Amino acid sequence: MKTIFSLFLSITFLSTAFIYSQDKIDLSKYSFQIEDLKNDTFLSFTKQRLENSQFVFVGEQHGIKEAGIFTNTIYDIAQPFGYHTLCIETDAIAAEKITTIASSNDPIGNAKKLHQEFPFAIPFYNNEDDYDLFTNVIKKKGTLWGIDQTFMVQFRLNFDYIISITTNKPLKEKLKELKKEANEGYRYAIANKKYGATYIFKYNEAIHKSLLELATDAKEIEILKQLWKTKEIYAYNMITKEYYKNNNTRSQLMKRNFLNYYNTVKVDNNTPKVIFKLGANHTAKGLNRTNIYDISNMASEMAITNKMHSLHYIVMGITGKAAMGNPFTPNPVVPFDNIKDFPEEIQKIIPTITKKYYVLDLTSLRPYAYSNFSDAFKKTIFRYDVLVLVQNAEAFKSF
Repeated sequence: MKTIFSLFLSITFLSTAFIYSQDKIDLSKYSFQIEDLKNDTFLSFTKQRLENSQFVFVGEQHGIKEAGIFTNTIYDIAQPFGYHTLCIETDAIAAEKITTIASSNDPIGNAKKLHQEFPFAIPFYNNEDDYDLFTNVIKKKGTLWGIDQTFMVQFRLNFDYIISITTNKPLKEKLKELKKEANEGYRYAIANKKYGATYIFKYNEAIHKSLLELATDAKEIEILKQLWKTKEIYAYNMITKEYYKNNNTRSQLMKRNFLNYYNTVKVDNNTPKVIFKLGANHTAKGLNRTNIYDISNMASEMAITNKMHSLHYIVMGITGKAAMGNPFTPNPVVPFDNIKDFPEEIQKIIPTITKKYYVLDLTSLRPYAYSNFSDAFKKTIFRYDVLVLVQNAEAFKSF
């Protein structure tokens, strides 16, 4: 009897799979094209998905201006739904600097001054286009959270930050020495195209311990601990070549940093709502492409426990140009063609895209995913909720 029942289940499953596989899924029924993100179809589509949500992830292709424009549009649409916080791919010090600049009377001018003093210390946001987003957040009385590691050439900025706020004279004098070394190292590294000359490689355990022995303020100690953690993370990537440890340790740091912010505001708001603007790999549900359960997966589960949901976008250019945001690259802006990297199903529909933005509802495709689509497309369908493709993407305008 058990054998017959098992056989029945197998036949039923195979029959269902066969039926699904015979039905060609027309992606046009689950997508639309628009020239402008203020289009009523897009507004209605987005508002429906923001209902009873707690977190929104915008997973971007770095270096294209449309990612910032898209996030800014989502931020505006999400205001009536209680979203006022924007979480970005910087550490807390960089986020604080950006907040101060975005709150000033001349955000672009002051952002350029910071970039001139500390070039590429804040790599993803050293451009005018993202400051349109940041100033909009501040004007709407929003807040910025920075949950990522400190960038590898940011040491000199963070040293300067502690110098500017500390009343600890021995610590200040020591950091002035280190800041000078860090600045000299950066200039030499850029002039000679040797990233190994940047200060992160000189910052060692002895220096770190000496600073911790001098530090007494909790915030200053935390900044120093974050510097050591970023040293560890970069070492996994550049020295020991332990790429899984690099990605996993970074994701754990992002989760802890996020929870530090989240638990602070949770005192006044039981379910704080947050919009994230991060690289696309950090915004996937489930295992991302580096086999990490990233900050996005943790937040999606948090939303579920609060009887809400998270919304995950992936925003990619089809073709166009992107800013590199890397001081060691020979070309600050490079052309790209992502077509060959997309799943075959997406490659087939690209010739039919005639407008600026192509928006595909991935969640509606999930019931058909197992029997109708390639493995690559299935991963996209389950990792993200909405795919946004950008025609002729433009590089953001770097300082």
